[in-house]
This record gives sequence, structure tokens and C-alpha cells, in this order.
Amino acid sequence: MHTRRIRGWVLLEMILALTIFIFTALTVLGSIAQGIAAAERTRSHAQAVDLARSTMAKLEAGLGTMQNLAGPVPAWEPDAAPTDGADGPGAGGFSDTAPPPSLWEVEIDSLPSPFSGLTQVTVTVVKRPAPDSERVVASYSLHQLVHLLPERQDSVGETDPITTEGARGGRFAPTGGSR
Repeated sequence: MHTRRIRGWVLLEMILALTIFIFTALTVLGSIAQGIAAAERTRSHAQAVDLARSTMAKLEAGLGTMQNLAGPVPAWEPDAAPTDGADGPGAGGFSDTAPPPSLWEVEIDSLPSPFSGLTQVTVTVVKRPAPDSERVVASYSLHQLVHLLPERQDSVGETDPITTEGARGGRFAPTGGSR
């Protein structure tokens, strides 16, 4: 009779120890999953900030207009980047097909500013979990006063005013001021 009691207690202790172990393991796994999700949210937010700043810089530099920079962002393909500097097929990421759409979208709004020559520009970047989804995974809005330049055109072989002045040994005065 006494050995049966001891065996019963040992069995009860084993079940209790196994229950505590399983509960602890599930708690640790849950914490790891939450950490991974938080890291992914942080990464998406950082990408949104980078995309908004890049878009604003392109607007400021005249490398694009509000019309052609707004809309879905094409996916970046790391394999398309040149690896050895060669000009062979595929070098520089040139392809005959359009890049696949990403889950990112850029929205650009502008308002007149009370300051002469400046426009208040708002660049909003949004990431959605699927192309047709209304839910937002990450977003970031950047507001800035910008002197909008016309879109730059390629000017291969032409010299700009700074290069011309430099060649003459003078100082460049962009507003027509005296030297």
C-alpha cells in the first residue's frame, strides 16, 4: 500500500513538472514571436521613413515631379544590381520587363506656402499587407517647404554655369551678384 502511494506522488510530481515546463516554454515562444513582430514593424517604419525622405529629395533636386513620383513603388531586385562593374547583359539591372509591384505606395500633396518660391509638400508613404488591402502595415508622412524645380533633363556634353565659371577661374554667383 505504501509503495502505491509513493508511485502516485511521483506520477503527480511528474505531471506537475511537465505542466510547468510546457507553460514556461509556451511563454518563452510567445515572447520570441512578439519580439520578431516588433522588429518587423520597426523595419517597415524605417523603410517608410527612408522612402519618404528619398522621394522628397528627388522633388527638391528636380529628379522627378509630383505626378511621376506618386503611386505604387516598384519592387527592388537585389540580383539586378551589377556585381563586377561589367557592362555585359544584365549589368546595372536593365531589363525589358517592368519590375513587379511592391506593397509600398507614395502619395504626394502640395499646398501653396506664404513664403515666396516655396511650396508646402507632404509625402506620405504607406505599406499594405496585400495589393488590394485597405489595412495599413506601416506609414510615414513627411511635411516640408520645398523650392520645386522643373524636372531635370539629360544634358550630356553641355556644361553648366558652375563648370564654366570654374574653368575661367572665377567665383560662381547664382543670383547674378557681383564677384
